[in-house]
Amino acid sequence: MRYNPAHIVAILMLGMGFISCERDAEELLNGSIISIDEPGTLSEVIMPNQRAHVTELTLTGRLNRDDLLYIRQMPELSYLNLEAVELPDDFLPESSFSSHENLEEVVLPSSLKTIGSSAFRWCEELQTVQLPRQLKAIEKYAFAGCKDLYGIELPGSLSYLGKYAFAGCWELLSINIPSGLDSIADYAFSNCISLAEIDIPRSISEIGSYAFSGCRQLREIEIPSSVQTVYPGAFQDCVNLTQISWPTSLTEINYHTFAGCTKLATITLHSKLTAVKNYAFDGCENLVEIHCKSSNPPLLEENSFRGVSRTSCRVFVPSKRAKDSYSIDLYWKEFAIFVE
Repeated sequence: MRYNPAHIVAILMLGMGFISCERDAEELLNGSIISIDEPGTLSEVIMPNQRAHVTELTLTGRLNRDDLLYIRQMPELSYLNLEAVELPDDFLPESSFSSHENLEEVVLPSSLKTIGSSAFRWCEELQTVQLPRQLKAIEKYAFAGCKDLYGIELPGSLSYLGKYAFAGCWELLSINIPSGLDSIADYAFSNCISLAEIDIPRSISEIGSYAFSGCRQLREIEIPSSVQTVYPGAFQDCVNLTQISWPTSLTEINYHTFAGCTKLATITLHSKLTAVKNYAFDGCENLVEIHCKSSNPPLLEENSFRGVSRTSCRVFVPSKRAKDSYSIDLYWKEFAIFVE
């Protein structure tokens, strides 16, 4: 079969035209603000054959769960701006963008009130998120596993933070805990291995189990007087923790609370403290001084100080009478006891 040269040129020009049109469409999508008037119609504005090329997306208008699912199916998307978007009930549904491989920066709707569970879970490339000022709730696992997340500020309006909300955010250096919260949930910041600074407000009454466990760069912690309960393992394996300040309102140190805090050298047990639970200071091998302010020995269990050298760790008590009491206690007597 013989081809007419003119036909070959025409076919080539047509193909180049299609490529040019496709490139123009991609540039238009990535550089424009796209308005969605009817929820559920994003797929009619950005066609299925276009979504694979979207890297930046700014939307306005009204979206629903179907639209969010469609956005999640844009594999190259790295920047997403939803600031001017309205969502049903001002709620970002659970797992909306979970496991998105390339998402790096997100601006959430200014009217948003709740971030659903696992909304950004395992978005490992996510670096910064702009939260709205009126946000009320971040549900469980919302940002868990976002290992590159370093830029996020919790608004003062926040009144609920779910368990594991920021667990495994390796690059998070500091976090502001707003005064609208009354508790820090279980595992909320666990394994945030770069977290070096936290400020716990006086509104907090409870610190959940393993809330800050594995925060390897945390060097000091001040627990305010408002805190009534610190649950087991709250600061377990904070291996660089050297200074703890806790309130006199705290009557017991729970199981595993400071286990694995290997650099902890000195602690003070306030006069109202009545018990140190099993494994509370397990593995605190560098602990050399315990200052006990109570004349009555706080209750110890067999493994409260497991791994602490009884011969090199000195216990200081307030009086000679207190020394006599500590010296006959089943477990305190194993330490070297001195009058302060």
